[in-house]
Order: sequence, then C-alpha cells, then structure tokens
Amino acid sequence: MRLGALLGTDARADVTGFAIDHRKVAPGTVFGAFRGARFNGEDFIPQAVAAGAPAVVAAHDVRVEGALHIAADEPRHAFALLAAKFFAPFPETVAAVTGTNGKTSTVELTRQLWRMAGHHAASIGTLGVTTADERVTTGLTTPDIVTFLANMAGLKREGVTHAAFEASSHGLDQHRTEGLPVAAGAFTNLSRDHLDYHGDMAAYFTAKLRLFSEVIEDGGTAVVWQDDEASDRVIDLARERGLRLVG
Repeated sequence: MRLGALLGTDARADVTGFAIDHRKVAPGTVFGAFRGARFNGEDFIPQAVAAGAPAVVAAHDVRVEGALHIAADEPRHAFALLAAKFFAPFPETVAAVTGTNGKTSTVELTRQLWRMAGHHAASIGTLGVTTADERVTTGLTTPDIVTFLANMAGLKREGVTHAAFEASSHGLDQHRTEGLPVAAGAFTNLSRDHLDYHGDMAAYFTAKLRLFSEVIEDGGTAVVWQDDEASDRVIDLARERGLRLVG
C-alpha cells in the first residue's frame, strides 16, 4: 500500500507495516513515536528511520529527519487511525467491554452466545484471542494497537463476523482500541485499581469513559449494569452521545 493512500496525499513510499517498537521496524514500516511512562519512543526515531521507516507519527514539537513527519496533537490516536486503514477489513460486528471486574467473563460469554446464535465469533482479552477452534495468548488484557488491529484483521480473514474485546483503562488511555468500528460497549462496574498508573480514581474513570465518549461509533449501543455507583455517569454520557441504552 502506498503511504499516500493512507494520508490522502501523493506520497509514493510503500508501506509494509506499522510498529511502535523501533526494533520491529523494517523497510516500509510506519513508526509511532510516543511518550510513555517508562520509555520515550521519540528517542528512537533515528534508529527507526535508519531501519527503513518512511514516516513517523509523533507530536508536533518532535524533530524527524530522513522520513515524513506525520505530526498530530494526539499521536497515538492518529497512528491508530492510519494503522486501521492499513489492516482493514475487520469483523462486521465488534463490541467492547470495560469496567474494573467482569470484563473477561463478559467478553467470553458474549462470544459463546454469538456462537450459539450461529455466528463465527471470537474474543480478545486476558485469556488471549479465542475462537471456537483455538486460543492464542497475547499477554495483555488489551494488546498494543498494532497487535490488536492485526489480530482483528486476522480474525476477519478466518471468517469471524463477530468479535468482543476487553477495553482496559490502560488500553483506552493509550488509544489501543481505536480505528475499527465498535458497534456496542458495555460497562460492568468501577472500583479502585491501577492507581499506580492513573494517579487517582477520577483519571481512572475518565479513561474508562472514553469507550462511551469516543470509541463506540455514532448510533451504537451502550450496555450498562445500573447497580454501580458510577453507572449514572456512564448512562448520562451515553445519552449525550445519542447511543442506544440497554441496562
């Protein structure tokens, strides 16, 4: 695929893949350079360019030499949208589940219900990538964006039509669930967790809410367990978006 086809420009460089780890860059790989909690991907831009990256997605104030600088206010989001164009198509129906507890069981039960309804279904989450035929471990509740989109595209090639995935607070905060159409999202509950990363409960909840404010497509569905103290905020947000409410 030509870079211009992804950007809507006349850029002629060939794109062969996407990576957020400079060690995985090969000729034609678009590199995402992000500032993280432990490492700053911007520090590895020269290595990525030397390895053959034709373009680097990074913040506006980052210096990129030897490759096209795709500058964005939110580089992770911009990278996800470009990567989704590269990896598409995806399963026709995709649903996401967020909340402190119950994500794993909910996505697995959703997969099984879809299968019993006659659909070729899969789930992605803590248990790995699960289909009716196999389970492959990924090591993370929500994989990195490249792995996530590649897995979803692979499921589509295998004939999967329905996929459910766990949307962790880390994954939502780091835009690891972006790019593909998400028709429905579910909220299970909220309790103290991951404060070492988010800092406080407000930031933790805000990350969860991104599923309903930004990730679910317009006209989608929000499934909310109403017996949690945090549920009212989720319901209000879903109504503000005009999402169909089930709960």
